[in-house]
Amino acid sequence: PSAKGGGGGDDAGTSYGDRWYEEVDGSEWKRGGVKWKTLEHGGVMFPPLYTPHGKPFYYDGAAVPLTAEQEEVATMFAAMRETDYAKKETFQKNFMEAWRPLLKKTDEGKPVKKFDKCDFSAIAAHLEEEKARKKEMTKEQKAEAKKEKDEAEAHCVFALIDSRKEKVGNFRVEPPGLFRGRGEHPKMGKLKARIWPEDITINVGEGAPVPAVPDLGDGKRHRWGDVVHDNTVTWLAKWMDSINGDVKYVMLAANSSWKGMSDLAKYEKARELKKHIGRIRADYMKGMKNPDMEAQQKAVAVYLIDRLALRVGNEKNTDEEADTVGCTSLRVEHVFLDEGDNKLRLKFLGKDSIEYDATTDIIPEAYKALKSFVKKKKPGDQVFDQVNPTELNDYFKHFMEGLSAKVFRTYNASITLDAELRKTEQMVSARQRAAEGDVVALMAYYNIANKNVAELCNHQRATPASHANAIAKMDEKIETLKAELKELKKAGSGKVEAMTKRISKMEADRRNKDETKNVSLGTSKINYNDPRVTVAWCKRFEVPIHRPFPKTLLAKFTWAMSVEPDYEF
Repeated sequence: PSAKGGGGGDDAGTSYGDRWYEEVDGSEWKRGGVKWKTLEHGGVMFPPLYTPHGKPFYYDGAAVPLTAEQEEVATMFAAMRETDYAKKETFQKNFMEAWRPLLKKTDEGKPVKKFDKCDFSAIAAHLEEEKARKKEMTKEQKAEAKKEKDEAEAHCVFALIDSRKEKVGNFRVEPPGLFRGRGEHPKMGKLKARIWPEDITINVGEGAPVPAVPDLGDGKRHRWGDVVHDNTVTWLAKWMDSINGDVKYVMLAANSSWKGMSDLAKYEKARELKKHIGRIRADYMKGMKNPDMEAQQKAVAVYLIDRLALRVGNEKNTDEEADTVGCTSLRVEHVFLDEGDNKLRLKFLGKDSIEYDATTDIIPEAYKALKSFVKKKKPGDQVFDQVNPTELNDYFKHFMEGLSAKVFRTYNASITLDAELRKTEQMVSARQRAAEGDVVALMAYYNIANKNVAELCNHQRATPASHANAIAKMDEKIETLKAELKELKKAGSGKVEAMTKRISKMEADRRNKDETKNVSLGTSKINYNDPRVTVAWCKRFEVPIHRPFPKTLLAKFTWAMSVEPDYEF
């Protein structure tokens, strides 16, 4: 099924219009095959070459003259020196290791060896002055600078796909800099190399003009690393990241037809799991009772992936990558089973080094099995020592083509949101709607439903530094409004009802802000919640769609907007 009927598929000759979702079954789109017939684009935008500023760097109290390339790296650190990253020992160590080979190229630079003797304050002061100068620009100067930037980038902004104009997403090549990483990444502080045209592979249509290689101002004639004509992929350009060896791609913007088809296919794949989930759950329940340890471990792993939205997890080289964990790479030290009957606490670093720390009631069979898996093992031993990610993924495919932990997560997120939103009428009272206003009361409940999904998927964040201050300001404002309401009541004003509603709205906003302070609501909304569930709910309760979806998501999910109010995930 597509977003709104339609046939189509991967026909090479098909040219989708702006309303592709009315012409094509996007759910089939991801299954391989030709993605486009003709493709033209303007290539990528390179960052400007470094311009030296000549501000002094001091080592052990004495000024050290730096070459342009030495100064460039020193300036990268100076720009970051007040951040939490720059205060970390790993960051400082990696930074010095990256900078030293450049320093060794000059006699003046050779003695610079110890980080704690380095003084970047003069360079940092210069950067602050530059920042202040930009802030002081007049409105006209800012408009002129923007105009120049837009003109320089104009050739990269759009691509022509099958004669259809589509916006390109990330066409700017990232400038060189110091790697940050997420959490305690072992490579933080290493130098991200400058990317040159020779590092880049361009993908264009056969016979289409190859994007011109720009003049970078270094006096060299550059050329693209490679030019290919692969119409089974959707990237326009790619290069290798110098830190982790990851491939970076230039893709179309989030509101493009390709991204829309990809999203629709993802949610239709998750909906397909509805047909198989009963069989899968019956199978892992049976597996938990199997005397064979491997079968038992596989069953419990699938149970945790299904019920706790865990990722599968792969072996990591912790010298190269942060020690992040998924289901199959859980160690005994991450698992706590002594907190009462059938309670499991998991505490580990998840994807992007975000801590997973949750206690959940689990079924007795899984609790008993986990007890046996950790028995007589050391803290650093694997819990699931009989199961590897490949075997688990093969097991998933046995039930359904394309099934993965991500499909489970998308399924559970979307079906949870759908189920929560179907309780709206019983959870949001007529009295609450009258007091706070329909939309305010309904959105407060929507945010709670979305929060439940975000917590299921462990989309946590640190409490924002500004949170306490923001809450205090809201409290102050509420007290001021309450004092005003008192005066209005004394005066017998006709504005009492409007002021009462205003206070109720502000109290609802405050409640929502405080309840969601540790939860990243955007991640599940962007990546895991079928947008049609939200659109249908908005139509059922007459909530303006711009309330749950900001402009960026409205553009990303145009294909979902025509769904009927009775849509069910």
